[in-house]
Amino acid sequence: MCGILGKIYKGKRDISRGEFQLALDLMEHRGPDDYGVYENDDVVLGQRRLSIIDLSKNAKQPMISKDGKVVIVFNGEIYNFRELREDLIQKGHSFFTQSDTEVLLNAYYEYGIQCIHSLIGMFAFVIYDNRTKDVFIVRDRLGIKPLFYFFNEGNLTFSSEIKSILKIEDNKSFEPNENAISSYMSFRYPIHNDTFFNDIYSLPAGHFIHVRDGCLKVQKYWYFNDKIKEQKHDKGENFYIKELVKLLKSAVAYRMISDVEIGAFLSGGVDSSLITAIMAGKQKSAVNTFTIGFDEKGYNEFEYANIVAKKYKTNHHEINISSSEYVTTMENLIAYKDSPLSVPNEVPLYLMSKELKKYITVVLSGEGADEIFGGYGRIFRSPKDYNDLVSIENGNFTTKEKMILLKNYNEKYKGRVFKSHLEHFYSLYSYTSIADKNELLTSRISNEHNERKLKDFLASCFNEVENESYYNKIMYTFERVHLQGLLNRVDTTTMAASVEARVPFVDHRLVEFAFTIPVKYKLKWKSDKARFMSKLLMSTAISEIYDTPKYILKKAAESFLPQRILYRKKMGFPVPLNKWFSGDFNSYAKSILLDQKTINRKQINVKNLEKWLHDTNKLQNHNDAIKIWMLINLELFNRRYFDN
Repeated sequence: MCGILGKIYKGKRDISRGEFQLALDLMEHRGPDDYGVYENDDVVLGQRRLSIIDLSKNAKQPMISKDGKVVIVFNGEIYNFRELREDLIQKGHSFFTQSDTEVLLNAYYEYGIQCIHSLIGMFAFVIYDNRTKDVFIVRDRLGIKPLFYFFNEGNLTFSSEIKSILKIEDNKSFEPNENAISSYMSFRYPIHNDTFFNDIYSLPAGHFIHVRDGCLKVQKYWYFNDKIKEQKHDKGENFYIKELVKLLKSAVAYRMISDVEIGAFLSGGVDSSLITAIMAGKQKSAVNTFTIGFDEKGYNEFEYANIVAKKYKTNHHEINISSSEYVTTMENLIAYKDSPLSVPNEVPLYLMSKELKKYITVVLSGEGADEIFGGYGRIFRSPKDYNDLVSIENGNFTTKEKMILLKNYNEKYKGRVFKSHLEHFYSLYSYTSIADKNELLTSRISNEHNERKLKDFLASCFNEVENESYYNKIMYTFERVHLQGLLNRVDTTTMAASVEARVPFVDHRLVEFAFTIPVKYKLKWKSDKARFMSKLLMSTAISEIYDTPKYILKKAAESFLPQRILYRKKMGFPVPLNKWFSGDFNSYAKSILLDQKTINRKQINVKNLEKWLHDTNKLQNHNDAIKIWMLINLELFNRRYFDN
């Protein structure tokens, strides 16, 4: 919906209105339709507006309460604002706009900061209460909308994008956060709620900041780990299917509330196809759908997207991109994101967002389904690998079976033995192994201290569900950690094109319900025979062959989608990097990564990397090609933000 920016002062104000406006306008892409600023001796608050609900000037922000005592700036959408509005009218509140912002403001007046528990939506908002001098900075339960902050000597600067903080605090020289680089190479983004800039942090999902008298307190307000306990009371497959369809229909319907044109990303996979199908059933006119791919064979899903588009008679758009277009866009997108890109498909997502902006302003996307329904089959099935090895002596294995099982285990894990669930998970979840990090990064970044911090963070997630199964520990951690990278990706790529993305599978009601569903309905064996045949196999040889990941979601979708869409093998969103690195892209990579600037920075082990860039096998290996791509992103980011 917009970009928000502000500074809360403990002492004397140190920024002029003009300087603040320049920082705010750096986020014009987030809000090209309007802007507003509120200021006094305590605070300066600003917003760039992308008009979605109530397009009138009356809904302009910052919005001030009728008595002039409370001010709000708000990024996002409160989907149940109409129901909340009716409740507040019954309690004596009056309204002058049709906006959800005014509903949120009056809800705060009625319930205080506890009003956040009644909200269904995606949001990052800031409330300044001049009656008490309290400031509340709130981020939605699952972190759909971004919120960054810098706290120094009692003064707090916050923003939807880091670039505006850098502009306001341009008298401070922010240093690179090299622990974030270690996290980036392992998990594709900083998992510690920090950023690539020392002292600038991301407010964790489901938390709010309370500021008073120059003191800052970060508080968690939403928990869902207790929902897992309900899995012990199995209510049967039909119950879960029925409730899932009901909740998903509600989640999609809420996200179709808009005063501007809406549409959907349609990849041809289960998640986006199901959202499109539900939208088509609720909208009289044809749904605008969009898909993107590459010219290279095997690197688009146009065939499957077209099946769904034809079935639901959507107004469908296909977008093709080339490698030359990719490189230029990648460099530009880093400047929007204020960080290295996390996955190669961010570029096509941004290009698709630019194209769909010609037709719509709001788009529904399928992020979040894999995390709650077991979509990452190979890693979500991996507890079987660990459990089998632990129980090999006590389990029901013959001597011959033990030999076969150990052979399969050693082929996958290279003889490594893991002391705990966490150690096993860390080895699987780390995109770049510790050995590769040691080879590609300097010891200043790839070291035991930084590695320990990453493990400790994941351990904290495991500890929140310490008495649950290993399967549930993985799914819970994916929802707490992995999802953040996906949401950041979709927010950046869409808002850079002045498009608002909405994610029905990240509705907190749906997430809470999904964690009450027993794992056996998410990762379901295809038959008793299939389970028996998998007895001695590792997860990589099992997933999608002997079991069905996201089974319960696919069953729920059977009345909407054909079998060919539901039960085909998961493809993801591939980018042909390994093909490009064998061509012109290889020269481009060398020009960046073997340059003297990169050598002088002493983050990348250029000597070892040079061997990679001349190794044909590594260049043709997709996983290794992505690691090189990540290092290019890292260096391009450094040059833009730290070299000047």
